[in-house]
Amino acid sequence: MLAPCGGPQEYSRHPHRDIAGLRVIVLRRIAYISGSRADYGIARRLLLAIQADPDFELSVLATAMHLDPIHGETWREIESDGLTIADKVGGRVDGDSLAAMSSSVGNYLSGLSEALSKLQPEIVLVLGDRGEELAGAMAAAYQNILVAHLCGGSESGSIDDSIRHAITKFSHLHFPSSEEHAHRILQMGEDPDSVHVVGLPGANLKEDINLTREEVCQRLDLAEDRPYLLVIQHSVTHSQSDAAFQITETLEAVLASGYPVLLANPNDDAGGRAILARMQEYAGRHDDLRILPPPGNRELFASIMGHAAVLVGNSSSAVAEAMSVPVPVVNIGDRQRGREHLACWINVEHDRNAIQRGIQKATQDGKYQERLLSFQSTIVRRNTNDMVLDFLRSAQLEKAAAPKRFHIAGNTGQTLRRGPC
Repeated sequence: MLAPCGGPQEYSRHPHRDIAGLRVIVLRRIAYISGSRADYGIARRLLLAIQADPDFELSVLATAMHLDPIHGETWREIESDGLTIADKVGGRVDGDSLAAMSSSVGNYLSGLSEALSKLQPEIVLVLGDRGEELAGAMAAAYQNILVAHLCGGSESGSIDDSIRHAITKFSHLHFPSSEEHAHRILQMGEDPDSVHVVGLPGANLKEDINLTREEVCQRLDLAEDRPYLLVIQHSVTHSQSDAAFQITETLEAVLASGYPVLLANPNDDAGGRAILARMQEYAGRHDDLRILPPPGNRELFASIMGHAAVLVGNSSSAVAEAMSVPVPVVNIGDRQRGREHLACWINVEHDRNAIQRGIQKATQDGKYQERLLSFQSTIVRRNTNDMVLDFLRSAQLEKAAAPKRFHIAGNTGQTLRRGPC
């Protein structure tokens, strides 16, 4: 592709090579590794922006929960958005154990290594802290492919922290959501020039809410005059043997609240199947409990969450999405305990009485509701996608083949790059 007219300032921003005296624009080949609706929902608008930009050629590698019929084969949502899935990489080991989790990661490493070898992207983009993302970052780094990491540097309180920080060490470009997260990345010895505070892609849930509450109720056959609760609860890997007990406490609490309850499927971490089995047992006995089928698209799920009276559970959705509406959150246990303490969270333990009190506070406490309405999220920024695209466009690809130096935090004399709030 020849550079457009308009002088050097117009086309110097594009990746290019000089060939036979002509400046030729070269598309940057980017592969995004997606394992579930969770990461795809956050990255979706960024990926659509990358695809629409003439400087990039985007492919998606779908893996893990995306391919699982239990979770609705959500890779179809990616294709329905018009994005290209270059390969579907299986490898999940059947089972509900920690050993099955770790074995699955090994299989993802093998499968993604082969897929990247065939695809030959110049940049691999990963988001978050899942095992499949770690496998993708490792596979790319070993093949001298530049790794860009979204949402590094955060802290939750589970095995996810170790995975997230390991991805940081395999990455060459870092896009943390906040300055606190960026400083953690610097403490791990990363180059300050590679750390860019951009906010959280997809954090503004309002952009994806395209149904009214009445339309959501009609779609789900809910009474329009009754508020509903949304429960998203996952297993905690360091206490996965308690998963069934923990979800039982939650189910008893939401039943006692008197509201209709929508239950989202847990993820596929060890203990997830025990949670799903207990949810199915309760839903079979109580008309006010309903397990959500896979919504089929981001907008429907965003609308369900955005119109919920309370989000109950331990999902990172409480940070990444619910806070931009904002939706009242009853955060259970310590799965998200390391996150920034948000003033509008109601933190409780895995105890039915404490959870029930949290729901009552979220729905009946006027002071809490006033505080919620005045809440301003620090991770929602106006131009997150534009900033990420600019950094991907100007990334020095040769850094992928160079040894990474350990930078001592505080001795560089450099400051973080950041975008406007």
